[in-house]
This record gives sequence, C-alpha cells and structure tokens, in this order.
Amino acid sequence: MDRGQLADALFTIVNDTSDLAELPQRLCTACLSAVPVDGVGLALMAGNQVGGRAFLGATDLLGARIEQLQFDLGEGPCVTAFEDGQPVLVTDLRARDAGVRWPMFVHELRKTPVRALFAFPLRLGAIRIGALDCYRTRPGPLVEPAAALMVAQAVTAALLRVQVREADREHETGEFPWEAKPGLVDLAIRHHAQVHQATGMVAARLEIGLEEAFVRLRAYAFRLGRSLDEVGADVVAGRMPLDILDKP
Repeated sequence: MDRGQLADALFTIVNDTSDLAELPQRLCTACLSAVPVDGVGLALMAGNQVGGRAFLGATDLLGARIEQLQFDLGEGPCVTAFEDGQPVLVTDLRARDAGVRWPMFVHELRKTPVRALFAFPLRLGAIRIGALDCYRTRPGPLVEPAAALMVAQAVTAALLRVQVREADREHETGEFPWEAKPGLVDLAIRHHAQVHQATGMVAARLEIGLEEAFVRLRAYAFRLGRSLDEVGADVVAGRMPLDILDKP
C-alpha cells in the first residue's frame, strides 16, 4: 500500500465512523495491518499542557498498557519521539541502554511480554499532535521503518482532518453530531478526566500551580505502585486526604 492508498483508507474510516469514541481504535487497527508489529497505540500530546499527553486509543489491552505507563511516568519512547520530533526505535527493551534512558518505564514494562517498541511522532511540518507506538513481543529491528513513518504521517493527516471537520460542523450548525463534546482532545481528556479534576483540587487545596500539583500526584502514584487514574479517582471521591501531598 502506497502513501496515497493508505491516506485514502484512513480518510474512509474517518468519514464512515459516526461515533467519535470508536475512531481511535479503528485507526489503530488499520495501522496494524500496514506495519509488521503485534500492536499499536495512539496518544495526543502537547508540551504546554499539564501532564503533556493523553491516551487516545490502542489495538489491544497491552497497547493501552504501554500508553498508560507513559502517561503515569512521564517518560518512554513515545514521549521522547514527540519531544525530539524524530522516530525512536527500541529493538530490545531489556537492553541496558533502554533501561538507562527510561528507567521507570522499562522497569514496569519488563513485567509484560513487550520486547521491542517503535515510536513515531505525529507531525505535519511544524504541527505536532502526538505519537504512534508500535510494539512487538520479540526483540529485533523493524523491517521497514520508512513504511511505519509513512503510516504515522497518514494517521496525522487523518486526525487533523477530524479536527477540521468537527470545527466546521460546529461553525456551520452550532450543534455537535456526537454525544460527547467534539474534538479528539476532548475525547482523550475523558480517558483521564479524574486525573485532571484531581490536579485542580490539589492545586486549590495546597495553593500551588497545576503543574506542581500534577507532579505531586504522579510521584505519589509511583511510590504506591498505582496508576494516576486510580489516585485521581481516590482524590475526586474524597478517599485520599490531600495533606498527604503537602510536600513534594
């Protein structure tokens, strides 16, 4: 499949998907058919936002776990690919250099069968919107990295098409075709809604900035070996005294 065929296939998925919540997984599944890997995950990212990234979709639970870990820990190949604007190809996650580069992420991922991870930035010129993660359960190089990069570029174009379409619909009709608030950013934020709500609660209670509040939540979750979503749910439900986070 050449770049034009792939872009057409992804645009067809965008046009045929009436429920925005189903779109990320359908795009991931299409990517999986074009790249020789075992699973795919998508994340939206923005360097100027608290938390910096949000899970968008994955082909399976293992792919979702990879995205969740990078959200919880703030490190990993996907984060690096977005920040550097370049593909990050990790042929063996159990190799020493991977552990040195992303110590917390690699430590946690060793509890899973994932052995290789290939991350590609979702970018179009100066526009960067996220990253595409492709994982494999055996070590070794990616056979056709150029083809995978082409897939990432096609996904970027498809996601930007969604954003433009929804902005146009809102402008033209003043109404939203989906039950949820339109836009992929809003969909991604819903995956971590309680984390964002908890961050605001901690910031207000301790009289600190949102970024500092988020860092304290992340550190607390890591110390307890829990996900940020679990800790955020405890904060929102009042099951966790916020004074615990009074010191970094």
